[in-house]
Amino acid sequence: MTNYQFIQAYIELQKDIMFDELFDLNFATVCYSRNDPSTFWNNALVNKILTKEEVEKVASKFVELERKPALYYENRTDLASLTSLLTQLGYSNDAEDSWMFHSGENIDSSRFGSVKKVTTDKDLETFLTTFDKCYRKDDPLNPYGELGEYLKAAHIAWERHHDSNRIEYFIAYKGEEPVAVSTLTNHKGIGYISNVGSLLSVRGEGYGKLATMYCVSKSKENGNTSHCLATEEGTNPNKFYNGIGFTTRFTSKLMVKTQNQ
Repeated sequence: MTNYQFIQAYIELQKDIMFDELFDLNFATVCYSRNDPSTFWNNALVNKILTKEEVEKVASKFVELERKPALYYENRTDLASLTSLLTQLGYSNDAEDSWMFHSGENIDSSRFGSVKKVTTDKDLETFLTTFDKCYRKDDPLNPYGELGEYLKAAHIAWERHHDSNRIEYFIAYKGEEPVAVSTLTNHKGIGYISNVGSLLSVRGEGYGKLATMYCVSKSKENGNTSHCLATEEGTNPNKFYNGIGFTTRFTSKLMVKTQNQ
């Protein structure tokens, strides 16, 4: 599987979870989220050098969807001229994703007994409340800020897919207190880990690592062959995951229109 094919599989994994609709423009796949307007969940995946006219068609689709035009593609040397074209057309580099993978080996399961899977509406309420507390503004270890509309999307995703085990939410406890969370999405051999967070009060005690590695273990148990996640290059989360055994396989760019040309 090439890196581009992996991203295509990831988009399929997120269909009806974060992406409500996918629009095939032949030269780009436009991903659209109804509940979260951020460019992270509303962008067009491309795998070739586009013409100016094709870029304008992508932009028109996002205008139609009432979203900011954004393009997403693997950070490869043969696509460097696409970055140059987009820059000329008023786009700027909004993020660079690091796609990180874990081998699934050497997992310490000694603390797994303090992790609980969300199976009831009451569990879901605890998960969402804890999740929200883990992501606060002005947190030096969290580059993403508050969850905002994403929290609503996370609620809907669990309601839609937890029965099929496609999506699994987990809560790590310190005694009786919920202190960390994580999510595992399973699809066609991919175990995608996301929504990892821990309360400020327990930072440094290993609960973020625990919640993450529990997902890796569950991914293996579910028969997945890829155990992965995405972070932004140069951020604290990127360093954290590298420190617990994840390695970057490739990076991708998110170019967002910021100026009218």
